[in-house]
Amino acid sequence: MSRLNQWFAPEWAGGWTLCRWLYAAIGLSFHAPRGQWISDAYAAHDFLYSRPPLHVPDWWILTPTSATILWALGVLGLLVVFWGGRWAKPALVIWVVSSTILVAHEGLNWKAYDRLHAWIGVAMLLGPVSERGLTGKARSPMGRWMMLLIFCSLYGMTGWTKMMESSWWTGEVLGYHLVDLQFGNQPLGIWLSGQPAALQFMSIATMAFEGLFPFLVFSRRTNPWWLIIGTAFHLSLVVLMSVGPFSIVTLCAYPVLLHPAVAQRWWARLSPKHRREEQ
Repeated sequence: MSRLNQWFAPEWAGGWTLCRWLYAAIGLSFHAPRGQWISDAYAAHDFLYSRPPLHVPDWWILTPTSATILWALGVLGLLVVFWGGRWAKPALVIWVVSSTILVAHEGLNWKAYDRLHAWIGVAMLLGPVSERGLTGKARSPMGRWMMLLIFCSLYGMTGWTKMMESSWWTGEVLGYHLVDLQFGNQPLGIWLSGQPAALQFMSIATMAFEGLFPFLVFSRRTNPWWLIIGTAFHLSLVVLMSVGPFSIVTLCAYPVLLHPAVAQRWWARLSPKHRREEQ
């Protein structure tokens, strides 16, 4: 029982502020430009595709006006989330609901980063994102546990699935991804696709990072190192492949995934007050 109490004891909550800022800024970076494609992508009556699990177009066919309102609600919601305060969580709900309904009308183009961004938003509802001054507060870990569950599922399932494919152990499948016209085709990636030894090393390293993430992210000792590796992994995706904002959406949750005790220690060393004391 004491171990269970320890798991749910209040912990340093400073990481939630950076997560909130990154979440809103990154969301605005890919959502705001959608305003110019309302009629073509979200309110085009000549093409309706009802995609599971929501099947939104079955019960609501958007017009240019209603799609624009949903888009504007999403922009407003993200701006309020970035600002913070007591309206941050209601604004987060408005953002997740309005953007999900809007993007559901893209049909086959419902992207992975949209889904992940929405799930991160759900985890943020369990965190103290409506409070200010979190660098000096301890709060319930429920939001962080939810975030860990999401990312353990994300990394674990993708890593373990790769391990069951022999082409991942040889690096062959990664080589094909790097030259894929939709998701690859970057200059450095094209060059790497012809380097068998590098491809095999990168493939095995990817499987190791993803497959071991659910086990090593919980340890205070290995947590920061695994997140540093994860940061390098996602930044390399930005350089080598055309995956849109997926990598930066993923990284916006890392301040919360970082072990609170480690994060608090890093913050204390980087804070202006600490630097003044050292001087």
